[in-house]
Amino acid sequence: MPFVTVIICQVALLVYHQITTIVDFYPFNGARHYTPKEKLAECGVNGILMALPPIGFGWHLHGLMKFGVVYYFVLLFIELTLWWLPYLVVPEGKWRAVYNRLLAVATMDFGGGDLYARWLAAYQRLHSNTVTILPRRPDRIVPNLEHLLLQVWTLVTALVTAFYYFRR
Repeated sequence: MPFVTVIICQVALLVYHQITTIVDFYPFNGARHYTPKEKLAECGVNGILMALPPIGFGWHLHGLMKFGVVYYFVLLFIELTLWWLPYLVVPEGKWRAVYNRLLAVATMDFGGGDLYARWLAAYQRLHSNTVTILPRRPDRIVPNLEHLLLQVWTLVTALVTAFYYFRR
């Protein structure tokens, strides 16, 4: 695995995320529905976290390289938690409590209450009318095309990063 491939994957993921958060490509994305505060938080937090691995790999900073190996898999887990679990099942009862805990960790929202209901409301406001290739389901979160591409690229980046790190 060439070193340049790792950097290209990492930087492409960062650029894709930042552009699709900032630039309105409706109906591909829901950027037009974000408040300025939401865009700043999304770009700021994720921009910093996504910039650390290419810095680490670019300058051979082993701590940041290790961070990148772990981070991309954690990011993928968060993306799957946010998009696929509520698409496949509506969390009820004890599962709802478990899902709310996962959402709290995934979104760093420890405000309590029904996080699933808040995420569903945010999804409906931001993404419900964007392009999806999956069947829409009433009152469900449906992974849109923008986030499907993000998830695929996150998986590719996670695998390429880990493969390069452990093979060097």
